Amino acid sequence: MTDKKVPSPIWQELDKLYQEMSKNIGTVADALKTADKQMAGGKGDVWVGPNARAWGSDLHGAHTDLSKQAHEFLAEVRSQRASHPKEVTQAEADSERRFLAGRMG
Repeated sequence: MTDKKVPSPIWQELDKLYQEMSKNIGTVADALKTADKQMAGGKGDVWVGPNARAWGSDLHGAHTDLSKQAHEFLAEVRSQRASHPKEVTQAEADSERRFLAGRMG
């Protein structure tokens, strides 16, 4: 007897997360873009001088890191979703629900 397959709660949660992240990836990845451009590495019109250059360099690094990490996170969610079955047995789904609720793990 083959167990009837049901939607996987983990796959569904990963899919929801992926869809939400996909909608907002540009906003998250570019959250520091405007400030970075205004600082222009400490050569912009908002603040100048040695401290501005140091802070502007840090800001540029943070902007680059944030963008990279946001895209890497989205890729990891996509990878996890792709590696998890979309449908599982009822027993597996029950176990996944317990795991998601923090009652197992």
